[in-house]
Amino acid sequence: MAKNKNEKVPLIYQDLVEEITYESLPSSWIDHDLYSFSDKITLFDYQQEALKSAIKFLHYYFESLQKYSPLENQVEYIERKKKLYNEISRFNKKLIESLGITSKNNKLLFDKLKEYYSVIKENSYEKIHFLNFVNRISFWMATGSGKTVVLIKLIELLDRLISSKLIPDNDILILTHRDDLIDQIKEHIYEYNKIRSRKIKLWNLRKHADVKTGNVLTFKDEINVFIYRSDLISDQTKEKLLSFEDIENNGKWYVLLDEAHKGDKEDSKRQLYYSVLTRNGLLFNFSATFTDVWDVITTVYNFNLDRFIEKGHGKNVYLSQQELNAFKDKEDFYDISKQKIVLKALILLTLVKKAKNNIDEKLGNNKHYHSPLMIALVNSVHTEKADLEIFFKQLELIASGKINLDIFENTKRELIEEFSEHPRYVFGHDELLVNKEAINTISVRDVLEQVFNTSSFGGIEVIKIPKNNEELIFKLKTTEKPFALMKIGDAGKWVKEKLTNYEINESYENTSYFKIINQKDCPANILMGSRAFYEGWDSNRPNVMIFINIGTGNAKKYVTQSIGRGVRIEPIKDKRKRLLPLKRENDIAAKDIYSKLEPEDVLLIETLFVLGTNKDNVQKILESIKYERKKSGEVIELEENELSKKYTLLIPVYKEIEETLSVDTLPKFEGDKELISNFIKWIEDDRLFYPLFAEENHIEPKTITKIKEFLDKGKFKKSNISYVYSQIGKLFRHVNITMQDLKKFKPLEDEIVHFKRIRVSLETNEVEKFKKLIEKVKKYKDPKKEKEKYKELLKSGKIGIDEFTSKIEELSKTTNEEDFKDLKIKHIVNHYYLPVILTTKDKISYINHIINVKSERKFILELEKQVKENGLFNDFDWWMFSKLDQYLDEVYIPYYNKDHNEIKKFNPDFIFWLKKGDKYFIIFVDPKGTKHTDYEYKVDGYRFIFEDGQNRKKIFTKDGLKIQVHLKLYTEDKNKLPEGYKAYWFDNPKDIINTINIS
Repeated sequence: MAKNKNEKVPLIYQDLVEEITYESLPSSWIDHDLYSFSDKITLFDYQQEALKSAIKFLHYYFESLQKYSPLENQVEYIERKKKLYNEISRFNKKLIESLGITSKNNKLLFDKLKEYYSVIKENSYEKIHFLNFVNRISFWMATGSGKTVVLIKLIELLDRLISSKLIPDNDILILTHRDDLIDQIKEHIYEYNKIRSRKIKLWNLRKHADVKTGNVLTFKDEINVFIYRSDLISDQTKEKLLSFEDIENNGKWYVLLDEAHKGDKEDSKRQLYYSVLTRNGLLFNFSATFTDVWDVITTVYNFNLDRFIEKGHGKNVYLSQQELNAFKDKEDFYDISKQKIVLKALILLTLVKKAKNNIDEKLGNNKHYHSPLMIALVNSVHTEKADLEIFFKQLELIASGKINLDIFENTKRELIEEFSEHPRYVFGHDELLVNKEAINTISVRDVLEQVFNTSSFGGIEVIKIPKNNEELIFKLKTTEKPFALMKIGDAGKWVKEKLTNYEINESYENTSYFKIINQKDCPANILMGSRAFYEGWDSNRPNVMIFINIGTGNAKKYVTQSIGRGVRIEPIKDKRKRLLPLKRENDIAAKDIYSKLEPEDVLLIETLFVLGTNKDNVQKILESIKYERKKSGEVIELEENELSKKYTLLIPVYKEIEETLSVDTLPKFEGDKELISNFIKWIEDDRLFYPLFAEENHIEPKTITKIKEFLDKGKFKKSNISYVYSQIGKLFRHVNITMQDLKKFKPLEDEIVHFKRIRVSLETNEVEKFKKLIEKVKKYKDPKKEKEKYKELLKSGKIGIDEFTSKIEELSKTTNEEDFKDLKIKHIVNHYYLPVILTTKDKISYINHIINVKSERKFILELEKQVKENGLFNDFDWWMFSKLDQYLDEVYIPYYNKDHNEIKKFNPDFIFWLKKGDKYFIIFVDPKGTKHTDYEYKVDGYRFIFEDGQNRKKIFTKDGLKIQVHLKLYTEDKNKLPEGYKAYWFDNPKDIINTINIS
């Protein structure tokens, strides 16, 4: 399979589906419950977005490109692939044409594949064209993001689409590469099935023939899904190995791969076997780390580690990049430089634990966040002078009081220096703010109390759990609380070889300490072990992660996945986002908590500090991170316009109100009316609803009344969920839709951020050229005004003729516009940030978060013309405007979407601010046209908040200003619109102020 490690590969399939609006698909394709999973699990917004991307692709592939028919033949299926190949070639023809498989490297494998695919000649080799492999989509989702939930929910969607005859009736197969991952999938399916009438039935793949021929009992109301170890799919069948040809099924499989790639030669062969299995179906590939070009190109949804953290779902990651070479030299167990590395990690852990103590004290409880933990991952365990042994010896020295105090103080100074000089996170877009005094005041006693759970030095005591040969627990003899856990493959061997002179006791309290380490009352503060133990383990607790001599072999993937396992965050129960992003989303609890805490404490508890033990080690970690970010693209930050800082730019902030929607306005509910009615009659006492459902739902007496009213007057449709508790929980949410209204206007702060997060996937030299052009356009100043300024300076004698001449020459070199590839970089004086970047055509995959839609480009160019030629805003004291990004910015209008029965955010493309005297106007502008039918819901949402019910604009007051908010939507011909909505549309930029009265 084609690989090019240096090439920046575009996510072509994601670009393809982003052109499709989910809401615009036919109801038969989107009438799915994407929210519920089990009685304990619901899908996060990003997990639902992953499923929406899959649905958009499936509709595109089986409907838009070539409509699927149950009677279609092989020729028609290949024709659909050809059409998809032609479509993706438009994005990057050269790259797409370079892909495929040739007979050059592995003729035996190629000859086997020839039996299933047509072959073409290319130079002196035979080739299987890439068009044969386009029927695949990848989900690039960070470790800890819940890929398994998405995978299982995707099975439900496939089953429903098959039942509706919208896609082929192919068999479904899950492949993953370890037994524990199979067990994890089984556990999730068990939870999923609890509330389902149509359950998923898992079969060992070896039973496929029996299931298909009826040799085993199956049920119509079950979804038959097969599962197997991906690394056991081979070209021959023996023992556990299974030949792909024995289960080939005429290529009619939907195969779901879960981390089913390791990157070796055998794995590359297996990837082709999977393609054979799905040649008349589809391949769905889930992973946290994609390296193969095929996987990257076909990524339909990218939520990798960088995006995961950017969206607030994980801790920010700080990488200490100071050169540390001590652990590379294993000759001296007691080398001071080794102690320095371990002390650095312990001081950081102490710093974070003290921040957690501050948080608990300010909030008056320990319910929020986690108990900070250090993870030490080593390369060698049982070898002579193993990494784990060296690390353990250093912990022992520190615990027993053999600390070089000069090294301790110097380590603190180095940390302060590093945080001051390099405050940027490697994953995350904030900066680490650490109070110097917080580090300066850390004492050795603090380390003892916070990490070793004691106030005095002491020797280490080892605790072994009978019948558990993987774990060792450590505590100091001066305390009863353990401080560390070691998890390795053979604990007994380690005791015999490395702990011969230690006091060893046995504990019968737990069968596994590792299983309880995520509990808040677990006293262990350090978890150490080999790479293997960390796979498949997720926890909120890690705040410090130290990689000891890990930097060889497949380290790139391992490091990224390990960091991914450490970034989980849960500041509030069941809310797995950092506190500030939650606050920005107007989460009431987050706002309250954030107001009581110090920002430095929040940043520390929400940071994962990553350390390496030598220069090569740190370099490997950096390479892993750079690779991850490279595939996402390099981030370019534009700057806020200095002019905008002179003015007060206000934005609306919203609040939930008492009013909920009446029953007769609510859509059909997917549930069993009789089942729910009987359950409510059986309960009898309404007070019982509170202990049963209040934890997951906002319940008041009127909510219960509304449930009963809906059962009497509302409409129902058939549901796959048979679990009554889940159905009632969903019904509570269904009837409890709470409208939003204006709370206040506030000055713009960090609600518009997309211009700081522009991603560019180009080669380094091109990115540098692009940056220089951006800088050149940003510095542009009006030549006429500048010349007049310099003339005055020349007349007053403040500058001489030579300096004047030089300044004029410099002015001649400035420009307010530059072209770069398919982009225009423009200096628009009144725009909130500079410069403005526009595409010249629609299909550009190497940059995002810019103006890239035809209607938006047209609007900007027309606006410039109206401002320049007709002085469009000359009657105002001042005006500014900004592009808005629906994915990153938090400037919006809430509205009720009846089709989906939820309050959604309408994100217009632009916001304008205009002022005349004490009159202040905010205008939301959205030039996308009328093709999206939900525009009526959006206008209704605007009307509800900003008009008085008589189509008159409400006037709000703030700081002596009289504020009005207007909405303008663009269409090429507003006469085609219904009368009730025509007033909100314009077909010429000059009309955006035609309803504003400034007299």
